Formats: sequence, C-alpha cells, structure tokens
Amino acid sequence: MIGVPHEAAGNGEVFVNSLRRACVVLTAAAGLGLALVPVASADPVQTVGYTSEEGAWPLEGSAQYAAPGDEIAVWENNGVLKIDVQSGLKDLRVELSAPAGETLHTGTYTGARFRGQSDPALSTPGIFVYSGGNVCSEAYADFTVDRLDATGVDLTFVQHCGSPDGPATRGEVHFTA
Repeated sequence: MIGVPHEAAGNGEVFVNSLRRACVVLTAAAGLGLALVPVASADPVQTVGYTSEEGAWPLEGSAQYAAPGDEIAVWENNGVLKIDVQSGLKDLRVELSAPAGETLHTGTYTGARFRGQSDPALSTPGIFVYSGGNVCSEAYADFTVDRLDATGVDLTFVQHCGSPDGPATRGEVHFTA
C-alpha cells in the first residue's frame, strides 16, 4: 500500500477502498462529461493517401493513413508546407512550396519541380516526396491546394518521377486540427 505504513494495514485498507471509490466516481463523472460533448465537435479529420501507377517512384502501390492509428502532422516552415506520416515502421513526408517570392495559397500549381529540404525557393513551385529513405530528385508535379488556413489543409498532388510523362503518383491530404 503506497503511503500507508505496514503497521496501519487496517487503516490502509480503508484508505485504499476510499481511493478506489473516488476513482470510480471520477471515472464516472469523466465518462458522463464525455457523453455530453456536442455532436458538432466531431473528431478532427486527418488522412493522407496515395495511389501510384506501376513504376512510379518513390511511392509504390497505394496506401491510406488516418489518425489516430497513424501519426499525421502538418505545419508550415519558411514558406514550405510539410506533411509527415508515421505508421508503424513506415514513414512518408510531402513538402510543397510556392515559387520564389510567392506565398503558398489556395489554387492550382503546375510545373512543380524537386526542391530539396534545404534548397532555396525555386522559380517554379516545389515538391519533395520522401518515403523509406527514398526521394525522387527528378520530380515533375502539379498540386492543388483547396484549403489552407489556421484550421487545416485540403490538397491533392500528382507527381511523376524521371520525366513529365513518367508513371504518376496521385495523392491527397485532408487535415483538420
């Protein structure tokens, strides 16, 4: 019995039983509080998915990630929108940026090219897709940002690796905090 001297075992049992009753009451109260949460406060939407054509790189096949089972983080740093996914031993990062001198905003960006994580902004939109230690340094992509605000992001992208008409990976991100 934590915090109760051995000699006071009888009193300790009363203390532990009182503590158990308090925990049950607190648990019931917390459960009741959760039951009273309005339906309008639904869980945040946090999904990332992609489908790759045969021969696409670095993403192959298809995958669908969703929180809370998968860890998904979205943030902006120095004008670059970053999306990170951790799912067991699998990892995925997508980074998107506007052309040099512009701020990423809603709209469609065409002609995106590979932009390394420490590279300066390009004259074109930038894209960086990384998974399992692999990245396509000859990326050609288009992406559309449908929503980009303090509450979240909705976007789609199409990336070709090696040439503008190479096999495509089509992905989407839906993230509401």
